[in-house]
Amino acid sequence: MTSLLIATGGTIAWSEQESRMLNGLELSHAAGLKFDSIVDVNSKPSWDLSLSDMFQIGASVCSAIDAGHRSIVVTHGTDTMEETAWLTDLMLGNHRRMANRVIFTGAMKFADTNESDGIENLKYALANSEQAEKLDQGVQVAFAGELFAARWVRKIDAFELKAFSGGGRPSSSGPLPPAPDSIDVNVKVVTTSSVARQSIPSDASGIVLVGTGASHVPSAYFEEIERTWSQGIPVVISSRSRDVARTYRPNDDVLWAGDLSSEKAAIALMAALGKSHILADVCEWWAELMSESVR
Repeated sequence: MTSLLIATGGTIAWSEQESRMLNGLELSHAAGLKFDSIVDVNSKPSWDLSLSDMFQIGASVCSAIDAGHRSIVVTHGTDTMEETAWLTDLMLGNHRRMANRVIFTGAMKFADTNESDGIENLKYALANSEQAEKLDQGVQVAFAGELFAARWVRKIDAFELKAFSGGGRPSSSGPLPPAPDSIDVNVKVVTTSSVARQSIPSDASGIVLVGTGASHVPSAYFEEIERTWSQGIPVVISSRSRDVARTYRPNDDVLWAGDLSSEKAAIALMAALGKSHILADVCEWWAELMSESVR
């Protein structure tokens, strides 16, 4: 399988002694690995990545697959790795997923420290990406000797080397709805907790409400949700905890994030709106997405 390393910076690439990001070639040499091709894209800390940057990384993966690469490893900062990996998964489309492996990885320790975990994570990611018998996995995250599906992976610890978890869910996200050629970034995330109740903006293409446990929102929002939905603007309710699988029904006036975090729900809604701004189309796309929910 033709291999490619896409290096995007992050802790895995940061040299404390030189105060700079190592490039992809330097990373591969440090790990004693050989990739057929190496490219550097948006080399910066992942907390500085914009949605445009994330889309560019995903587009780079798609272009690499279209150019014939079958084994793709993306190094990325851990703070927002799960969001970029998820957006990339949504962008692939089924035909790209069928014959390719795309694996993100990173590190919790700087590249030039003795205890750095980056080299082992990179080796593990490449080894798994070259397993041709395990294609059609979608985008995955390789970290601390484990593989996680982009859909369910979450960073759960900002210190431990085992920083990510898939919540016991499968290592592949399964089929996804049709891939967008673009995303609509005008999706607003609104917090509705007991300590921060933000207003629902009227100029958004879509809304994600960050609910409390089990996707509950205060009743003060009910009228606004109904009004927003009646204007053809999709509203998604997410939960701060793991929610049950929820299937959209035609009479609903809201969409449910189900197994997605609020950030991933927002990215998914941006992708849905990238396909169509017609509410019925968005609902159909979302129903297909939620059909693969796993509790």
